[in-house]
Amino acid sequence: GGYHPVNLGEVYFQRYRVTHKLGWGQFSTVWLCYDKSENRYVATKFIKSASHYMDAARDEIEIMKTLGEGEG
Repeated sequence: GGYHPVNLGEVYFQRYRVTHKLGWGQFSTVWLCYDKSENRYVATKFIKSASHYMDAARDEIEIMKTLGEGEG
């Protein structure tokens, strides 16, 4: 149920290289990552491993998708 251990320089999905911790909250940590596929920086959020945090994470994903649809 704790925070996922993230290390600087670590690469996820052979794509996202962790460069800096941006912050943390009640159920997650947020990291600045370099997206090697898109050649840009992105914020990546890691939620705690306890299953009851999944609902909040799913809600947040839907909000971000809706906001993303407004781009352009």
